[in-house]
Amino acid sequence: LLYWRMVFPRQHVVNLDSFYQVRKASASPHSQSQNSDNNLNKFPAGYRIFNDVRFNVAGLLQLANEVDVRQTNCTYPTGVEGIPVNRFCHSIHLLHGTADGTENGIVVASLILLYADGTTNNLDIIYGRQVYDWWFQASDADAPLAGNTKVAWVGENSASKIRVFQTSFANPKPEVKIESVDYVSGLSKCAPFMLALTVE
Repeated sequence: LLYWRMVFPRQHVVNLDSFYQVRKASASPHSQSQNSDNNLNKFPAGYRIFNDVRFNVAGLLQLANEVDVRQTNCTYPTGVEGIPVNRFCHSIHLLHGTADGTENGIVVASLILLYADGTTNNLDIIYGRQVYDWWFQASDADAPLAGNTKVAWVGENSASKIRVFQTSFANPKPEVKIESVDYVSGLSKCAPFMLALTVE
């Protein structure tokens, strides 16, 4: 950990340990099937570098979709509040994805930044710009993304080819400390998930 701090001194890895539903990145996003091999087992866990950003992947934070909230016993939260940051920063980086797809242009999740001065800012994660379904076919591999998003990782499991996205948002108020971040579902057809979060 000391090595990573020396190499990337401006990057602060946000601790998500208290917010993961499972403490293993090998979990299946949204438990899409009964196939135990339909998971992110091959995704590299621990401290990793993606596109010059340091992340710590230690689990999976899954949010609900529109179908989940109509269930009697909803397994997943519609959002998680109060992820501690307590930093000034210029950028917010996340590793994320979504189970299932929807129409392009739909907000599937948002990061809500809560500042020390009491104000907030919403950073929307839009399907067809910052994210697509974690399952994909070869014909979808080159689907267009917004300039702040890249495919961080591509792999496969016994069910499908799979992928994880990396999005970097500019902080609208870098001069004010971010106290915490909320991660909230757009309650679309998609079930968004986050693997890691870093501020810089």
